[in-house]
Amino acid sequence: MFVFLLQVCAKGYFLSEKSICLPCNCKGHADYCEDITGICIVNHSTGDFCEVCEDGYMLAPSRDGRHTCKPCACPLSVPSNNFAVHCDRGGAVLRCKCQEGYAGQFCERCAPGYYGNPMAVGNSCKRCDCNGNSDPNLIFSECHNVTGHCQHCWGNTAGANCERCASGFYGDAITAKNCRECDCESGHCDMHTGECLTEAAVNLCNISCDECIWHLIGDLRLSNKTLDQLKVGVLNISTGAAANDRLKYYNYTAHRLQVHIHIDVQQLWKCTFTDANFEVWRYLMMTSTKQCEVWRRGQASDVEDKLILCHYVGRDLRASDANGFVQRAISAANVYNNIVKYIDDANITSLTTLNLSQKAEEVCFKIQECLLSLCARKLLFVCFSVENLNVLVPELLDKLKVVEEKKPVNNVTTNIMRIRELIAQARSVAKKVQVSMKFNGQSSVEVHPHTNLEDLKTVTSISLYMEVDPDKDPIEDRFILYLGDRHGRKDYMGLAIKNDNLVYVYNLGGEDVEIPLASKPVSQWPAVFNYIKVERLGRHGKVFLTIPSQSTTDEQKFIQKGEAPGTDSLFDIDPKDIVFFVGGVPPNVRLPPPLSLAPFVGCIELESLNNDVISLYNFKATHHMDMTTSTPCPRYKLAFSQSRIASYLRGKFGVVTRFDISVRTVANNGVLFLMVNGLKFFLLELKNGYLRLMYDFGFSSGPNLFEERLPILQINDAKYHEVSVIYHQSKKVILLVDKSHVKSMENPKTTLPFSDIHIGGAPSNILSIRSELSSVVGLKGCVKGFQFQKKDFNLLEEPGTIGISSGCPEESFMSRKAYLTGESYLGSTAKITPFDSFEGGLNFRTLQPSGLLFYHRDGTDEFSVSLENGGVVFNNRGTKVKSHKKQYSDGRTHFLVVSVNSTKYSLVVDDKDKQEKKRPASATRSSSGSSLKTFYYGGSPSSSMKNFTGCISYAYISRQDRDIEPEDFQRYTEKVNTSLQDCPVQRPPAALLSRPISSVPLGLMELKSDEAPSEADITPCYLSSNPRGTRQAYHYGGIANSRQHYTDLPESLSKRSHFSLSLKTQSSFGLIFYVSDAQEDNFMALFLAHGKLVYTFNVAEQRVKIKSDEKYNDGTWHNVVFIRDGNMGRLIIDGLTVLEDRAQERNVSWHVSSPLYVGGVPPGNAQKNIQRNSAYSFTGCLKNLQLDGQWLSSVSETFGVTQCFEGRSEAGTYFSAEGGYVMLDETFDLGLKFELEMELRPRVASGLLLHVSAVEGYFTMYIHEGAVVVLVNDGTHEFFTKVSPAQGLCSGSWHRVTVIRNANVVQLDVDSEVNHVVGPVNPNATDTRKPVFIGRAPGDTRNPYVGCVKNLVINNSRVSFSKAVLVSGAVSVGTCPAA
Repeated sequence: MFVFLLQVCAKGYFLSEKSICLPCNCKGHADYCEDITGICIVNHSTGDFCEVCEDGYMLAPSRDGRHTCKPCACPLSVPSNNFAVHCDRGGAVLRCKCQEGYAGQFCERCAPGYYGNPMAVGNSCKRCDCNGNSDPNLIFSECHNVTGHCQHCWGNTAGANCERCASGFYGDAITAKNCRECDCESGHCDMHTGECLTEAAVNLCNISCDECIWHLIGDLRLSNKTLDQLKVGVLNISTGAAANDRLKYYNYTAHRLQVHIHIDVQQLWKCTFTDANFEVWRYLMMTSTKQCEVWRRGQASDVEDKLILCHYVGRDLRASDANGFVQRAISAANVYNNIVKYIDDANITSLTTLNLSQKAEEVCFKIQECLLSLCARKLLFVCFSVENLNVLVPELLDKLKVVEEKKPVNNVTTNIMRIRELIAQARSVAKKVQVSMKFNGQSSVEVHPHTNLEDLKTVTSISLYMEVDPDKDPIEDRFILYLGDRHGRKDYMGLAIKNDNLVYVYNLGGEDVEIPLASKPVSQWPAVFNYIKVERLGRHGKVFLTIPSQSTTDEQKFIQKGEAPGTDSLFDIDPKDIVFFVGGVPPNVRLPPPLSLAPFVGCIELESLNNDVISLYNFKATHHMDMTTSTPCPRYKLAFSQSRIASYLRGKFGVVTRFDISVRTVANNGVLFLMVNGLKFFLLELKNGYLRLMYDFGFSSGPNLFEERLPILQINDAKYHEVSVIYHQSKKVILLVDKSHVKSMENPKTTLPFSDIHIGGAPSNILSIRSELSSVVGLKGCVKGFQFQKKDFNLLEEPGTIGISSGCPEESFMSRKAYLTGESYLGSTAKITPFDSFEGGLNFRTLQPSGLLFYHRDGTDEFSVSLENGGVVFNNRGTKVKSHKKQYSDGRTHFLVVSVNSTKYSLVVDDKDKQEKKRPASATRSSSGSSLKTFYYGGSPSSSMKNFTGCISYAYISRQDRDIEPEDFQRYTEKVNTSLQDCPVQRPPAALLSRPISSVPLGLMELKSDEAPSEADITPCYLSSNPRGTRQAYHYGGIANSRQHYTDLPESLSKRSHFSLSLKTQSSFGLIFYVSDAQEDNFMALFLAHGKLVYTFNVAEQRVKIKSDEKYNDGTWHNVVFIRDGNMGRLIIDGLTVLEDRAQERNVSWHVSSPLYVGGVPPGNAQKNIQRNSAYSFTGCLKNLQLDGQWLSSVSETFGVTQCFEGRSEAGTYFSAEGGYVMLDETFDLGLKFELEMELRPRVASGLLLHVSAVEGYFTMYIHEGAVVVLVNDGTHEFFTKVSPAQGLCSGSWHRVTVIRNANVVQLDVDSEVNHVVGPVNPNATDTRKPVFIGRAPGDTRNPYVGCVKNLVINNSRVSFSKAVLVSGAVSVGTCPAA
């Protein structure tokens, strides 16, 4: 046996011919070289001895004489985005020879005929694919250079890749290229054969199955056009009758369509079907519950396909709906499709959560199963018959209650909240189905009552349309409706026919009140829909009847009034027992005697309950209601026209585009119309009562805005105003109001890039696209005469309409509520005699203990109603009647009535606190009689009493010339600093709690992170401790020096750097990036100046400064790359804009040191090198910060920086879960005597709010398991007090906290719940001033506070966190996430 020993050289050596190991000559760039030859084995160098870089790399010399081969920065110095065949330096200039398909000095864009974005890491240029159908004369724009969509399809072709014949043509677009025009009267033909289409013919499938499916759906849509022949005959017929006739016709044609579809589906077998697609068509053809079961047994993955099909079938039905009923029914059903999707999302998300999340997942899964079952059984059939509404709607609403009432937990929160939003939308749709029901004398409907019974207490009104036919059904005593207690006891109200009269009946806890309308017997009513309204304000009731004329718009109106005896004024019903029946009641329901009558015969259509739209189809149950035999009655709407809002439609825009709309509203804010396409938008809205116009079609300068407080632009005066917008010659927007020219705005010539027009409102997903749209709200009011291109549109018939109804009731423009700020009042005049004979009532709600509610003065005589120390005081010429209770400033709504007669003065609050005084014998009658007198609500210009702060609503007074009715504040002549729209008083707190004060501390101060209770023991807050935000994105600003510090910078930064980041801001000025040496002689910075990006650095004494031409502070994300290579600088924005500058100096030593600052710099820094107004922090978000293609993650310190949150924000300061604090200086004295106020909205149940250390002891305020705790240590003793609101701190609402300290006495007030403690007296206590820490204290191990804080006031001085001594950690000053 021979053994050969193989000699192997060490790393860095090779074996020579003489079997000697010699060193490799690879200049340090290869560890190995070939034996015998010594040729180096290396990746990016070429030449036998690594003396040349391979293609795509360039030589980078170093001080030690060795060299490296680095990827060409053509355009980025990362391998995936290096598109150079070769690169080198000509002096200091980088020269790139680009690969095929790339262009530009640095290969930064795609060449003609290619598309992509070479500036995005991982992206590249690909050849345009237009199937040879692009115009050869337009080679430089064959396809879009980023998306690849073909821009000029040639030869009658269309599609993203010119892959099919254009609409109205047929043939083979790809191979034969012979697309020819259809020769058909209809203009539609089979796109392959040219066969004319007269009904729902489906193309044979020679493409993908998905394409086949969409062609089939498209042909189905065309087939439904043949069903529109009935539309002309029913346009002026009632909603109910038109819908019923149309649905019957669908039933008639359903079988024919199914047969036709069956034939088409047979052709689809030529495709390769997936189980999911096949199940879709099985579902489409199903005619029995057996097919439903097949669908329900299908896999979950096919749900989306089924829902898409449901959507298209529903859309086709809506397209042929005469007056909108089918649309509303299908809208209701389609909402549930979305609910299925979001519940499915919730299930997937919840699989990763623990404990409570798993329980939520189980509930969601049960609801999902139920909804899928209901959708499978009901969705198509609700398209075909009205009667299924009385099964579908209540069953779905009841099942959804489980989800609606489920408290969100952990990761399921977002989906549950979206589900709730969809449920609310569905309920809204159900309420607005304006269709009558026909009652046969045995049927009845139980309607969902009002969700907030507090709104019904003071005022209750119901309006409806009713039709009876005396010729067919003789008028007898019959029941119409009942709202009240299930057992016929306690308070109630109802309507009936008795003795041939319409009778309004109500009871407020005493005697029954019956108000018969004797002036128009029911037997004399015409057999059409007549309008009825019953109304109660306190004790006072009215019944209205309006009978429309059959030939004109004239109407006959009748009214009758009455009042309840006694002093009770409130409608008081237990929410668990309230019922609302129409037409009759089931046998197990007992009615009060005045309404125990035979069921109704005729037709009823509900209109409103307390001015909220309500429908019979928003019912809990029906009894003996057969819509097959009792079809809805037609309602002619000649006398009840005009329409309310929110809709969308699609239109085609020309060179001149015009919109006209007449608007009537009293709202301060609301959208008139909105168009959105991607980031481009056009918005006309009301903002603070004035018209406001803003639009952006992709302009480089950002949105165009017109916002001025001109009188002609203030249109919220309850009158109709005609608003017109004209877009002229694609470059000028013209605004007209009431046919008068207001403004013309020029812009770069741009065709309107929109197709959808949203009127009166828009879906939330549309409003979230741009930050400028986030505050847009829907319009409350009426519109009429909407025209697009001078063509009239009936918004009720548009397929995208949701949540609007016909009619424009006057109540919509009356302001029954007012919010007063303490410097406000309302004044008017009326014929009243307050000193002699008077009755007045009002609702009030406040958190302030004192304030003037009502005031009148005649000479030296005063008549007033006011709050004094929480109690109500009625003063008539010096005689005062005071309430017994003194807790009426608790934030709840209270109702009071004052009255004056010949014998006494009375005051009643909430029907329970009843006080009176005998009228003084000296009280003489007023000499002025019933002349016009001035009176005030909420304050007075002359009274010495403090003005009221809070809400006043549904006020009334007994006038001599008018019936009692709610005051319309809109008509008052004096409205000083008053809002008639909103009432932002905080939610009612829990009742004051009386509890003994413990002398022993709770030990809550020991709650440390490692001792916190387990997650299972803590009830999670309504708002998540981690609001939804953009991944790895950070928000800067709010303070002048908001920033992050990055350390561990590489040495190569001094030679060459390639930084990239993404930026979103609306700031005009501010520092984004800064790094320098200790003396700031060498530096590099990126900042904003006038909205433009500026990149600068020094080269010895010279400076390179690159400034963008466009502004980038438009609130959208922009990708920014800034490169320094010796004396050359380059700024690249969004991969399209490349700017470069260089200094004359070369080979200059340039060194910087840690830290690198992002978002801002420490106080005093950067001002040597940056203009002053740009040397402070920018406000906005930043993400994806990279250096030379590597993420920067070494954050060493953070000051006022949080995650970049998504969604709506509001004013305040947010303390994030990552921890942070605000430090105030010693000028804010929290010593032995102070008063502190703040508002807070926590996201955790426990955390440190505020801490001050003294020379001896401390003062601390924190929350612990939902309680606010104040703990004082004076160096000798420790004492505390706490308040635990019954409704909890974690409800997601703002809470007002007040702390008053006077030495050893501390009082704590949380939402008007008060507690206090009296500690031991310490005679040695000294008053010293120390810094105040909010949110956390340095070095403290207790859990930090997480949530928002605003309106901090210390000793009557408002605290500005933006001017704090220090903001450290994850704290966002000035901005709070709202959800």
